[in-house]
Amino acid sequence: MESNYTPRGKCIVYIKSTKDIDRSRALVKEGIGTRCTFIDEFIEESARKNYKPVLEKAIVKCNEKAAKLVIPNIGHLPRSLAFCNACMKLEGSDPYIISIRSTDHRASAFKYHANQMYLQCIDHIAATSKKSKKAIAKKKATGWKAGNPVNLDVATVNAMRARERLADDYCRSIIPEIRRIQQYGKVTLQEIANALMAQNIKTRRNKDTWTPMGVSNIIKKANKLGI
Repeated sequence: MESNYTPRGKCIVYIKSTKDIDRSRALVKEGIGTRCTFIDEFIEESARKNYKPVLEKAIVKCNEKAAKLVIPNIGHLPRSLAFCNACMKLEGSDPYIISIRSTDHRASAFKYHANQMYLQCIDHIAATSKKSKKAIAKKKATGWKAGNPVNLDVATVNAMRARERLADDYCRSIIPEIRRIQQYGKVTLQEIANALMAQNIKTRRNKDTWTPMGVSNIIKKANKLGI
């Protein structure tokens, strides 16, 4: 991330939520200045953390028009693997997005480099997973048991649905990376697994080792989801 940056040239605005429209437009108006030409605006309607279809469309248009992507009030988006994967599709030798944030009661522009965001996101996911496992282990040591003893049947069904949603979200976040690997001529399941491990990308269960079967399951689920 770089501060003290003055954006210029063609820009496309991406607003992360319909709840953020007024505040986001005000930030853009205050923080961009007169050196940018805005050619389009995209507003995300989905509230799902790992599903950003409008962002994908905004990035496609940025590449078509050789424009920069402006995101006001970026918040925790850089912690989302789906978001970082999408930003990696921005073209250029050093692709980046422009974030407009309010600091010291003044709107300022910052550069977020796509490659740096992606690596920091992977590190954040690994650290969060490790912290969660330690917290659960500490609770279990006190005799705590997971689950809902009052209504176990309902809790089990809800847990299954939650796991399925998490698996679907992870598939949506990782399949763009697998597609990119395939574009570089790595088409066998083992070659894709090797490429994922070379990039230090964790599996859904936060493991370092990818297997051909694991890659196959992701591709099958992506086909089932139509992505």
